[in-house]
Amino acid sequence: MEKLFLLISCLLMFTHQFCSEAATSNPEYPYSFMTADAQKAASRSYDYIVVGGGTAGCPLAATLSQHYSVLVLERGDSPYGIPDVEDFRGSPTTNPNVAQGFVSEDGVQLVRARVLGGGSAINGGVYSRASTEYIRKIKWDEKLVDESYEWVERLNAFQQYKLSTWNSATKDGLLQAGVLPYNGHTFDHLVGTKISGSIFDENGKRHTAADLLQYANPENIVVLLNATASRILFSLGSGKPKASGVEFRSNNDGLIYQILLNQLSINSEVILSAGSIGSTQLLLLSGIGPKRQLKEMNIPALLDSPFVGKQVQDNPSAPFTIVSSKPLEDSYSQLAGILDNSQNYIESGSLVQRNNGTNTQYLGVLDIKLAFPLSRGDLWLKSVDPRDNPYVRYNYYSHSLDLQRCVKGIKVMVNLSMSCSIQEFAFTDSGNSKTLQFLGIALPKNQSNDDALAKLCKEALGTFNHYHGGCQAGLVVNERYLVKGVDNLRVVDGSIYKDSPGTNPQATTMMLGRYMGIHILQERTIS
Repeated sequence: MEKLFLLISCLLMFTHQFCSEAATSNPEYPYSFMTADAQKAASRSYDYIVVGGGTAGCPLAATLSQHYSVLVLERGDSPYGIPDVEDFRGSPTTNPNVAQGFVSEDGVQLVRARVLGGGSAINGGVYSRASTEYIRKIKWDEKLVDESYEWVERLNAFQQYKLSTWNSATKDGLLQAGVLPYNGHTFDHLVGTKISGSIFDENGKRHTAADLLQYANPENIVVLLNATASRILFSLGSGKPKASGVEFRSNNDGLIYQILLNQLSINSEVILSAGSIGSTQLLLLSGIGPKRQLKEMNIPALLDSPFVGKQVQDNPSAPFTIVSSKPLEDSYSQLAGILDNSQNYIESGSLVQRNNGTNTQYLGVLDIKLAFPLSRGDLWLKSVDPRDNPYVRYNYYSHSLDLQRCVKGIKVMVNLSMSCSIQEFAFTDSGNSKTLQFLGIALPKNQSNDDALAKLCKEALGTFNHYHGGCQAGLVVNERYLVKGVDNLRVVDGSIYKDSPGTNPQATTMMLGRYMGIHILQERTIS
């Protein structure tokens, strides 16, 4: 009873300190339930095995652990004590200890998280809810959605009350360019210019989804690090195949382990939360996918599921870097310009680039993201080794409407660059004429030639790494995100999305983990 009271007290306090029951003296492994001991973790069974301790997996596991035993299998290590992750000035996407880079078949450089906390440990930090229209379109419970967002926000979302020099100028420039109204500080997705939330606090420290494990019941959860899932185990009988456990490789000892669900409960589940790429890849490795593709990889087909790996998407962006004539400070994205049709979002940030310690450049970045691309691609296996990145092709701008939307967005970017606020950072020549200097591809002054702007969209192609789909709801999983054609297997992450929510999907994906955790608990209560 005393331990229960202590746990409840910790939850009700909603502080940013670890509950003493779950805390350790090791700053890199701050939770008592974090371990890299695969043999010990595999010595028992669990009510839930969550594959992927990422943006959705951590809040999902924390929620389920309130009433049931949970194992989280995370292929990466702890995010704590790593400056590249924790400090906003870090470069986590280039740190191979926390990120895995790869190149899409489109030739675009991409990156996947390989660390507890997932994408929230390596991204730009923007915290923005999905729009009300998005929530209603998916038919989520709006009340539970709000409660789940608030649950996340008690620990992981911060208002940005002090804007950097560049972000402040961009805010004014967006308003001058007609991106109206001004919505001030808000987590909500509203057309116009707003100051976004962030997972970076006022000291510039990142708070990843792993921080949401503070909500977990430490007696009911094990987070196994450096454990790469290789396939889902199934029991076969007269009915549908039933998920019974997971096979994984320990990155520490190189051995293969099998871990099983609690066989005394018919409601135990394997839940994939490994992201758009990881969850899709694991289904294929487990024999769930297009039969022909599985045969080509010599993988026994458990279930011919033709839409696994289909309908994958990434949101193309077009970043432009301006060399500032005035000093700037390092800053992350603090605001968003959401255009009136909500098809494009504009974000900004700045950095100080020191070249060999002798030359300093102050760089301001303006970036535009296509919100709801119609272009879709495919993901397929490169090998049967789960440590290898699969092939993925997003077919950026293959749909003509995507290119038209980008052109409209670029025109707003041109107006932004010509605003008085941004022109303050231009260089003045001997004739007293101001000119913006760009590093790399430049924004044009003339926006009348749509063909030229369309070409510019393709030349400036970038990404925020907001890819999604591959296990899309309605195609691969049902409305409860249970995998069609098998039992006791569910997917809860960005792979189920048809469209990426908000200016950055992480807020909604963290919310989704909590939301589905509550739903699963409710399902068990009813059953």
